[in-house]
Amino acid sequence: MPKEYIFEFPGTKEEFLNNLNRFEHNESYSGNKFYYFDDYIVKLVGDEIHFGVARGGHSGGYWFIPTITSFDNRIEFRGSIRYIGPDGEKQGSFKKAINSIGEFLFLILILPIVVVIRVYMFLEWLVRKMLNRPKPKGRTDEDRLFDLMENYFGCVGK
Repeated sequence: MPKEYIFEFPGTKEEFLNNLNRFEHNESYSGNKFYYFDDYIVKLVGDEIHFGVARGGHSGGYWFIPTITSFDNRIEFRGSIRYIGPDGEKQGSFKKAINSIGEFLFLILILPIVVVIRVYMFLEWLVRKMLNRPKPKGRTDEDRLFDLMENYFGCVGK
């Protein structure tokens, strides 16, 4: 079961949306608004607000899609982080075969580059190990969610 996160914004939903309008945004053909800043995406879908906290592979990503509850002078975001992938398109068997052959040829061409990168990473790891310098740890999806909600929007995590 995914972990549930709760954030409180000290204001109304309209104040939150006004705060969001200070960021660059685009409107999609379906009328949804997308706000882009740093490595984050915020998407307005009707009355819902979706927070994109991390990319997750080919055209997919990790999203915080909360349930929004309004109180007197504050709103509460309650939800979990989940992976949302691309919409799969249906292909015929001939097109799948051509794509598979193309992917195979691409992998054959890219293999030497991958080997060189892996050797470089191994040598870098070996040098770090010899110098006893740990590699900096990357941020998790949870860290990125808290950064977005607390530092950009002024929410308080519970």
